[in-house]
Amino acid sequence: MNFFNKILLFSSSALLFSCGQNGQENKNQNQPQNQPQPHQEKNFSLKLSNLDENSIGKISDKFSLDIVKDKGVDFDSASVSVDGRKFASLNTDETSLTIDTKNFRCGIVPVTVQVFKDGKSEYLGSSVKLHSDIVPKRKTFKVLKTYNHDNQAYTQGLQYEDGVFYESTGLKKKSSLRKVKPENGEVLQSYILEEEYFGEGLTIMDDKLVQLTWQNHKGFVYDKKTFEKLRDFDVATEGWGLTYYNDTLLLTDGSENVYFLEKNNFSSVKYIQVYDNLGPVKMLNETEMIDGRLYANIYQSDLIAEIDYHSGKVLSYIELTNLLPSTLRESNTDVLNGIAYDEKGKRLFITGKNWPKLFEIQIIDQAK
Repeated sequence: MNFFNKILLFSSSALLFSCGQNGQENKNQNQPQNQPQPHQEKNFSLKLSNLDENSIGKISDKFSLDIVKDKGVDFDSASVSVDGRKFASLNTDETSLTIDTKNFRCGIVPVTVQVFKDGKSEYLGSSVKLHSDIVPKRKTFKVLKTYNHDNQAYTQGLQYEDGVFYESTGLKKKSSLRKVKPENGEVLQSYILEEEYFGEGLTIMDDKLVQLTWQNHKGFVYDKKTFEKLRDFDVATEGWGLTYYNDTLLLTDGSENVYFLEKNNFSSVKYIQVYDNLGPVKMLNETEMIDGRLYANIYQSDLIAEIDYHSGKVLSYIELTNLLPSTLRESNTDVLNGIAYDEKGKRLFITGKNWPKLFEIQIIDQAK
C-alpha cells in the first residue's frame, strides 16, 4: 500500500485529500502510527467548537475539543493527537481541551482522540480546516533584461546554474530536456523523451537533473553533464512542478498540495497544503525556492505565489500580467510558466510556454 492510499484510509474520519497511485511505501509524519484496533462499542463522541459550521477557522484561532459521554460512561483516560502528533493526555474528570492553532500548518488538520476504558480503547476522529491568518501582499515587477527564447519550447520546468539554463519542455512527441545559452536562446544540448512521455517539472539535484512527467507516474534522473539517463522512479500523483531544497525534493501536482520527497529513493516524507486567507490555492505548477521561500506559478494565470514552505501560507502574489507584450504574442503563445533563480547573481528569470522571450525581472511591492 502506498503513502497516498494510507492517507486515504485515514481520511474516512479526517476528510484528508485523495491522490494518485503507484507511490512507494513510506510513512508520513502527519499520520498517526501503530494504532490498535478500536473497540467497536461506541460510548463517546467528539465535538469541536469555536469554528464555523464547516469546521473552518484560520491559523492562530483557538478551538475547543469536548469528549461527549454518549452513554454517560466515564473513561479512565484519553490521548489527544492533532495532525498525527500527541497533543495532550486527559484523565477521567477532564473532558474539554482548548487547542491553539498558532503554530499549525494550513489546510485540513486531523484531530483524533483515543479513549481508554477498562483496558479497551475507542477512537474518535474529526478534522478542522485552517485558512491562512494573513492577507497576501500584492507585488508587481520591473523588467531588467530580455532574452530570446525558443517559441516552440513548451516550457514546463526551468533552472539556472553556472551560466546556462536547463529546461524541461512538454507535449507528447515533443518533450525534451535542454541546456540553453541565455544570451541567444541557443540549445547547446538536448535529450528527447520517448513519445509516450509528456515532460514536466525539472530541478537540479547535486550533479544530477531530475525531471517529472505529467500523467505517466514516472520521473527521470539524468547526469547533469552528459544528459545520460541514470534511472527512473515512480510518482504517485500527476507531475507538475519540482524543486530541490535542503536535500529534499518538493513536488506539485496541480492541487494545493506540495509533497516532500526523499532524495535517494523518492519516497514521500510529508506534505503541506497551500492556503491564503480565503482558502486553498490550487493549480500550483512550476516552482522555485528563493531565499528560503517557495515560489509557484499558478497555472492558467499571470500570478506567482510566494509561499512559506513550512506552514503553506501564501505570503504574497506577484502579478505578471503583460510581462510578455501583446505585440510578441503569436497563435501558439501559451500561459506563463517557468521560474529560474541565479543564486550567485541574485537574478530572477521568468518565461512561459511557447514564449519567444525570457525575462530577467525585479519584484517590487505594488503601490498602495
